[in-house]
Amino acid sequence: MKGKIAAILCLLILPLISLALIAPAKAADGSPYGWVEPAYVGQDVYYDTNIVGYLTGTNWNFTFSWTNYYGHQINVTALRMYFSWGKNYSSTYATPLALADGVTQIFNLVNMTPTVAEAPEQIGPFWYTVYIHHANNTVAPYDDKSFSVVSGSNFAVLSADHLACLNLWAKYNMFFMYGPSMMLPQGMFPFGGNITEVQVLFTRAMFELEQGSLIFEAGVFGAAKTHLQTGDTYFSDALTAWNDRGTAIEDADLAYKEAQTTYYTALGDANKMNAYGWILFGLGWMFIGLGIIIYAFRKPKVVQG
Repeated sequence: MKGKIAAILCLLILPLISLALIAPAKAADGSPYGWVEPAYVGQDVYYDTNIVGYLTGTNWNFTFSWTNYYGHQINVTALRMYFSWGKNYSSTYATPLALADGVTQIFNLVNMTPTVAEAPEQIGPFWYTVYIHHANNTVAPYDDKSFSVVSGSNFAVLSADHLACLNLWAKYNMFFMYGPSMMLPQGMFPFGGNITEVQVLFTRAMFELEQGSLIFEAGVFGAAKTHLQTGDTYFSDALTAWNDRGTAIEDADLAYKEAQTTYYTALGDANKMNAYGWILFGLGWMFIGLGIIIYAFRKPKVVQG
C-alpha cells in the first residue's frame, strides 16, 4: 500500500523536478544567458505559454556571457535592460571595462521586481532587451554607443496569488493535461478499491482542482488559489485515508489468510493422526486374526474312541 502511494507521489513530483532542470538559453549570437533562481519557470495556463516569473517585491537576477568579436577593443561603460512595461534598469561602471578582441566576459544585472500596479499581470508576459553601452575611449567625456545582446518575451511579474496557482497547477500537471478522468479512483488511482472515503475525497479533489484551473485560466488568481488549495487538501486527505484504511484492510486480509493456513495445517495434522489410528486399528485386527489361525493349527486334536 505504501509503495503504491509513494509511486503516485513520485508522479506528482516529476513535473516540479522537470521545472528545476531548465537548460541555459542562448542569444541570437550564441551568447548563453539565464535567469537566476526565478520564482517559477514553466507553463502558465493563464498566459498559455512558458514563462520566467519573479514574485513582485523580490529581486530579479539576470546573467549572460558575451564575447567581443568586433575585431577591436570594446570599452564597456554600462549595462541596460529594458522591459516592455516601459522602464530601463541600468548598471554603470565608474571606469569603463576594457575588453580586448576575443575576450569573454560574464555580466550580471539585478534589480527589484515591480508591483503588479506598475507591471499589470493582465498585459504580461513582458518582453525585454539587454544592451551593452560602450565608448570609443576610457576617459570622460565618453562617446556613448550601445548594441543589444539578448532579447526575450517571456518575463512575468507574479503576484503572490498568481505564484500560488502556478505551483499548485505544476503539482497536478498530469491531471490538468489528461483530464478529470485521470483523477478518479478507478482511473489514475485504481488501487483505491472500494474504500468509499477515499473515492469521495478523490472526487472532491477532482472537482475543486478542475474548478480552480478554469478560474486560474480566467485570471482570477485569488479565487483560483482557494479552489486549488482546497483540492490539494482533499487530495492529501485521500492519500492519508487510503494509507490508513487500505493498510488496515491488507493487515486484516493477511491475518485471515494466516488463520486459514494455521487451521488447515492443524486439520491436516489431525487427519494424519486419524489415518495413523486407523492403520494401527487395522493392524491390531490383523494380528488377532493371525493369532486365531495359529492357535487353530496348534490346538491338540482330541481322539474319539
